[in-house]
This record gives sequence, structure tokens and C-alpha cells, in this order.
Amino acid sequence: MSNNHEISDTTWKSQAGFIWSLIGSAVGFANILSFSAQVYKNGGGAFLIPYCMALFMLGIPLLILEGIIGYRMKSPLVSAYGSVWGRAGKTLGWMAVLACLSIGGFYIVLTGYSVAYTYFAAVNAIPDDSKGFFIDSFLKTTAGLTDFGQFSVPIIFSTLAVVAITWFVMARNVRDGIERICSIFMPLLVVIMTSFAIIVAFLPGGMDGWQYYLKPDFAKLVDPNLWRDIFGQLFFSLSLGLGIVVGYSRHTGKEINIPKAMMYVAIGDFAVSFISGAAIFGCLAHVSYTQQISFASILTSDSTFEIGFIVFPQIFKVFGPILGQIIGVIFFFCIFIAGITGVFSIVESIAGNVEVEFQTSRKRAVSATIVAMTCVAMFFCMGNASHLIDALVPMVMGTNMLIGGLALILIFQYACPTIKNDSVWISGNRLRPYAFCLKYIAPAILGIILIGNLSQEFQSFDLEKGVRWTWFIFALVSACTLTRVAERKAKATASKVNASEAYQGNKDLNDTLEMF
Repeated sequence: MSNNHEISDTTWKSQAGFIWSLIGSAVGFANILSFSAQVYKNGGGAFLIPYCMALFMLGIPLLILEGIIGYRMKSPLVSAYGSVWGRAGKTLGWMAVLACLSIGGFYIVLTGYSVAYTYFAAVNAIPDDSKGFFIDSFLKTTAGLTDFGQFSVPIIFSTLAVVAITWFVMARNVRDGIERICSIFMPLLVVIMTSFAIIVAFLPGGMDGWQYYLKPDFAKLVDPNLWRDIFGQLFFSLSLGLGIVVGYSRHTGKEINIPKAMMYVAIGDFAVSFISGAAIFGCLAHVSYTQQISFASILTSDSTFEIGFIVFPQIFKVFGPILGQIIGVIFFFCIFIAGITGVFSIVESIAGNVEVEFQTSRKRAVSATIVAMTCVAMFFCMGNASHLIDALVPMVMGTNMLIGGLALILIFQYACPTIKNDSVWISGNRLRPYAFCLKYIAPAILGIILIGNLSQEFQSFDLEKGVRWTWFIFALVSACTLTRVAERKAKATASKVNASEAYQGNKDLNDTLEMF
């Protein structure tokens, strides 16, 4: 009875809970803040054509692959790689884990921004000069990467609040922790953003937001950079190549339909982005109409931070002190939801590998993961944080993720019979369309983007490139070390078990002989 209870605690209670948790891992700051600006600046409605193509050619197939790996192998990424490609595979898996650790380090800090700004909005503490307040007072931004500056006290406290919430949720099993929270807050996020979009549409000038948002410029479709950026953005948005989806899917029971679930996740991620864009553009159009200023003069950047923490605090003041405060609190709370659910998925991905590879308890693995992430986060609480993030992102959320995506496809679609021969890929005697895209089209797309990224990296050298390649070398050495340490621990544990069994066997034999 207790064994069955333990098994049920380590699996998702329902497919809906699994889907909402995965949507929570996919939806982040970019979905709420910058997706709409990218649509606006890259062809409006025409942008959605290549985006939807990328979603069905790359996003959904890779989601299904990662889902099937976790579903069939019931292992996190490192163990799954190791079962197919041995020590080299485990090293590759640990590289993805270390990327997650680095991403998690600055992601909890960024989520802390939303905590602080929810408070600032509630007490009306954001001055008219929102740009100076954000850059100088809040971030304490320095002139460059080598100028560390000083710690920002509000950022440290808000980051520690995110850390505490994360530990409280993640130390529990997946049913009582991630699934319960995501099943409440992700639907709440959808309801809030949908209601926001409907309300602002009926404000004076609000309906013009749809025209600004979706007016097509088909000339943009011939720009190859647009297509490259779309595939890159989609890859990042769905958290592909890092083992996050594998980590969630290893907790699935037999009743979970992986292809169906991943389809819902992809559609849900896009829907949140699209609805958020409608709400944001309706709000911007209302300001343009009432203030009699051009729309283009309001939205001058697709930067996530500028839109969220500089532009919108200015917009909220147009609604007056009371309504502006209410809207501000709701807006930043939505950003917090998007951020914290992403943090959960990052912690689960890391802790799951630590738990299995080092044969420890979930609570210890989660605690160790969060302590490590908090230590990394402190580097992003200083004045040069924005410069450090700009230096690292092209590697940890660019080149490294592309390598991870290619490795997943090549290893599990060509070298792993358990996964490549799964019935999910075949209909009759033919590959399903998403299986064909995964096996043949996706590697070509990822390979082209990776080659393009690397060619740009090696055209010249500067300090930022030095930082990200130093990270890559450090991560590679650390991954090799973790692989060996975990192997030694596993061998030591196996030896103790064998010795204990042998001792018990001898004791039983002696006891039997004494009876005679």
C-alpha cells in the first residue's frame, strides 16, 4: 500500500496538471512582454506565418521527442543520455544541466524584478522618470562588464523571496508542489490577460491596437534574419534542448498521451503570447489616442526589460493614481507568475538529475540545487548584471541550446532503438508528419542556425565573447568531473550493497547451521 502511495506521489495527478505545468515552464517574460513587440517590428500579421511554420516544423516535434524520452525511460536527461551513449552522453547531459543552473541564476533575479515592481506599483513608488529609476536606482547599472559596481539591496531581497517560494514548492512531490501551483496560477494568468485584452479593447482608441499589432508587412518575409530569429526565439520559448521537458515527462503515468499533451503545450504557449500582445497593444493604442502621440514613439524597443519596467510604468500613470496602481499590480503579478513557474521547471530539471545520479533524496537534491542557484544569482545582483547577462545569453540560451537540440535528435532518433522505434512516430507504415520534420528537417534547420551563430562568434573577439567561451570551457570541465564523481559514488554504493547482502547471507547461513 505504501509503495503504491509513493509511486502516485511521484507522478502527475492528471494530464491537465501535467500540461499546465509544462505551459508554466514554457511561458516566461518574453511571452508577456516582448513577443508582441517582435511581431510589430517584424511584419505584423506576416510574422505569424513563419512563426506557425516554425512551431509545427521544430517546436512540436522536439517537444514530443523530449516528452517520449522522459515517458519511456523514466529518467532525467543525464541518465537518459548515459543509457544510450555512456560516459560521453552523461557529460553532454551535465552540460545541459549546468546551462540550466546558469540560466536559473539570472532567472530568479529577473523574477525578483517582478516581485519588487509589484510592490512599487502597489505603493505608487515609481517616479515619472521610470527609466532613471530602473537603470540607476534599482539596477545600479555600471558603464561596462568589468565595472562590477555595487549590490542592489531591493534586488537581493526580492531574489531571496523568490528563492524561498521556490524551495517551499519544489521540496514537495510533483503533485503537491509544481502541479498544484501551476494548475491554479497558469489558468489565472490566462484569465487575467484575456480580461485585460477585452477591457482595453473597449477603451478609447483601444481597438486600433489590433491594427498596429497585426497589420501585415509581407516584404519582411524575404529577410533571412527574420526566419533565423523566429526559429531561435521559438527554441528558447519552449525550453528545448535543456532537458526540462524530459525532467517533467519522467513523472508521467501510463494514462498520459504525450503527443496530445505537447500539442496543447505548444498551442498554450503561443496563445498566452498572442493574448498578452493584444492586451499590451490595446493599452498602447489607448495611450496613443488619448495623448495624441504617435504609436511608434511609444514602442521604440523590443527589449523585454524596457517594455516591462520602463515603458509600462509610464503608461500606468495615464490611468490615474488609483486605477494605475491596480493595473500595475495586476500586470507585474502576471509577470511574476510567468517567471516563477519557469524557475520551478529549471529547478526540477537540475534537481532531478542530481537526485538520480547521486542517489539522494528529492529534498536534498532540491536544496542543493537552490543553494547553488542562489550563489550564481548573486553575480546578477550587482551593477554589471545587465552586461553579464548580455555576454552569457548567446551561449547558454543560444549555441549551447542548439547543440543540445541537435544532440537529442541525433542520439535518440538515430542511435536509441527504444525511442526511434516508438509507435508514436509511425502511422501505418509511414512516418507521421511531425516525425518526418523531427528526423530530417529539424536537424538541417538547427545545423544551419548553429553554423551561422558560430561563424559570427569567430569573426572577431571581444570581452563578451571571452566570457561566454570561458563559461563553455568551465562547463565542459565541470560536466566531465560530475560524470566521474557520480560514477564513483554509484560504484561505492553498489559495493556497500553487495557487502551488506553478502554479510546478511553469511549471517543467515550461520543461523541455519546453529539450528542443527
